[in-house]
Amino acid sequence: MDFLEGNGLLNDSQHGFRRGRSCLTNLLAFFNTVTKGVDEGKGVDVVYLDLCKAFDMVPHGRLVAKMRGYGVGGSVLGWIAEWLRDRKQRVVLNGAKSKWSGVTSGVPQGSVLGPILFVIYVNDLDEKMGGNVFKYADDTKIVRVVAGWEDSRDMQRDLDIAEGWAHNWKMGFNKNKCGVLHVGYKNLDFNYQLGGTWLENIEAEKDLGVIVSRDLKGHKQCLDARNRANRMLGIIRRNVEYKNKRVIRQLYVAYVRPLLEYSVQAWAPHYSKDVRLLEGVQRRATRLVTGLGKLEYGERLREMNLFSLERRRLRGDLIEVFKLFEGKTGVDIGVFFELEGDGRLRGHDRKLKKLGCKLDVRKYFFSNRIVDSWNKLPGEVVCSGSIGGFKRALDEYLDRQGMY
Repeated sequence: MDFLEGNGLLNDSQHGFRRGRSCLTNLLAFFNTVTKGVDEGKGVDVVYLDLCKAFDMVPHGRLVAKMRGYGVGGSVLGWIAEWLRDRKQRVVLNGAKSKWSGVTSGVPQGSVLGPILFVIYVNDLDEKMGGNVFKYADDTKIVRVVAGWEDSRDMQRDLDIAEGWAHNWKMGFNKNKCGVLHVGYKNLDFNYQLGGTWLENIEAEKDLGVIVSRDLKGHKQCLDARNRANRMLGIIRRNVEYKNKRVIRQLYVAYVRPLLEYSVQAWAPHYSKDVRLLEGVQRRATRLVTGLGKLEYGERLREMNLFSLERRRLRGDLIEVFKLFEGKTGVDIGVFFELEGDGRLRGHDRKLKKLGCKLDVRKYFFSNRIVDSWNKLPGEVVCSGSIGGFKRALDEYLDRQGMY
């Protein structure tokens, strides 16, 4: 990976199994592109592609050849080739065993090396495409601003390139699971084909665990997160007898709160009803503790050493900006922000420029909503030497601001 990353051999579109990159960086970059196009009054088409049995279909011979093409050779390539050669598998069910069968394709799942080999194999999928492509391992989406027939032809050309790549490299798309999301009130709703099959137009898609709807509003995702968190909270309430502060806090932090905060920087709610929807789960969680039910919400949080979800979302946004400045995400900060850099603003020298926008979906997206909060931070917070130091300084600052 050091060789591949150091020589710039992996395309920026890939966010899976790479240092500093994640589902969150994928979703942030994706939403940034889509909301920018929509805010400019244009239609944006998103095509979701699904590779059929992707990890099992990689041909070993072609994988080794592709690695050799990227400059991997010598004993490293020889070791990997031997590791893949003459693999066998069989099925055991209730003591009955099938015959051994040779495995001539697929990266070994459950291994450390398997995902890296897959990333190498699909690296050039989007090399000849003109649209914006976002990948997380085998999850791929193509994004294009489509203002007319010419743009729709360009999108169709990208899909033809994808189908040609799959044919050449012995992979295939599950066309029943591929779909087109038309975004923007001026969208012309063009139809697209993949390998001769018309793709379904969809109203919403669960993308890396986050529901993306045609209107780009986060209400459906908030409802889904709330419902899953409430189900987990119900399991805790029914099955835990001694509901003291320590037990409930540990269970809530481990099993409930992550459901409310998964990749939340990409879909953070801004409507009051959605903010209350999520905060209501934590309110109910703090009421489970014996003896705290009659206290005010803020007092219950202090008793349990917790903070409001609203504060945690702000904190998460600011930490993500700091990571971008420090180059810890693998994504260039220029993708999301323009730097002020003219010395007009007092304070630290990492000021962000406030850009105008027309629609709420852009106004309240990460790259716009966090600018004012970031610019207000004291210089000693922004210029912390490490992520850990930034978090400590930020917590002290938020405490001084009276945020609970």
